[in-house]
Amino acid sequence: MDYPAPVLPPLLVLVSILAQDGCSKCDHLGVLPCTAHRDVGEDAPSAENPVLFCSFAGACAACGGALWIDCPRCEGGPRTAEITARRAAVAAWMQLDALETAMGRAVPRLETRRFALVVDVAELPDGTKPGGTKKVQGHALAHRLAQDVEHVAGRIAAHYAIEDKDYRAKMRMWIWPALEPHQKATETFLGTLARGDFKALGRDPVLSVWTEPVLFDDVTKVRTLFAHNAAHMLLSNAFEPVWVGGDGNGGWFDAGLAHWYEYELFGRTANYCIEEATLLQNWENGVWRAALRRRLEKEQGPLLPGVFQKRTGAMTQPEHALCWSFYDYLVAEHSAALRPLLIELKKKRPARELLAKHLGLDLPTAEAAWRVWVSATYPLKGDEPRPAKKK
Repeated sequence: MDYPAPVLPPLLVLVSILAQDGCSKCDHLGVLPCTAHRDVGEDAPSAENPVLFCSFAGACAACGGALWIDCPRCEGGPRTAEITARRAAVAAWMQLDALETAMGRAVPRLETRRFALVVDVAELPDGTKPGGTKKVQGHALAHRLAQDVEHVAGRIAAHYAIEDKDYRAKMRMWIWPALEPHQKATETFLGTLARGDFKALGRDPVLSVWTEPVLFDDVTKVRTLFAHNAAHMLLSNAFEPVWVGGDGNGGWFDAGLAHWYEYELFGRTANYCIEEATLLQNWENGVWRAALRRRLEKEQGPLLPGVFQKRTGAMTQPEHALCWSFYDYLVAEHSAALRPLLIELKKKRPARELLAKHLGLDLPTAEAAWRVWVSATYPLKGDEPRPAKKK
């Protein structure tokens, strides 16, 4: 007589399946976290961790950069194939790239969705307190920079409705421990023997800098530099690979945006893309709201027409601050205009015509509206913005 097969309760079915893959040691996954990364904050790529590949992790003998190892007590589980594939992907990425081939050695590097970073420094002073002795290891700095520049990329994506297809390249950003490797990299990839920081914008953006004393010799200085230039690079490459800051039509826009994303992340700005700049002081110590409000309420003559005629690099520090503030106004009051403004500035269409087209304002009226907005939202002391009154 035939009997029907026994029907197991759902819980027993689950237990039966789990017993076939993995074991209790690995929670039936077939893999275990690699303990070599517990103290350095390595984690798998996620919304919170933008790092896709890291050469520091890739050098790990235990996991090969996958951050997981095979469970020694079982023959594998549901994550075994995934981790094996991840280990192979990291190994392929760890092969010397064009930069490393040119330098004749491997360099510490990370890759994120939008950036390819080189952080070739052993450690740097933290820089948060004058005279402080706290040091940050190069690996930790690399991850901080990755978080910073991807934060900038995220804010830009929100402001400009940017998608993956809108970019033409990854942004390459390098920091070197001395002048010699910096110059070797810039000569090979940028065609110049730069002494200071140097970048190329547009189709294949690159920034190279070294830990130059006073300028870029601590973590705080390097982080603000990378955030500032990440904005320049991203928006020079998006939509059409054209940098708008090189002429007197879009310099105001380019200068303003780079300061805005640096300021938004760090609460101040410290970097200026000014040609032949030798001064180290920072206008109003990079904290601008109150100073700009006082200036605008004191000086009644038009200020924007002057900066609308200049390249990014030809402006003074106070003019950079004006550009930042006008961009601040655009973000707050005309955010929908940012994308078309950038796209049409890249096509060399006159900035004054674009204000009329996308803001409905000519330049004098736009300046008047911006001044009213500054008086309403910037404080007279401190830097905390005041909420704009509802219309």
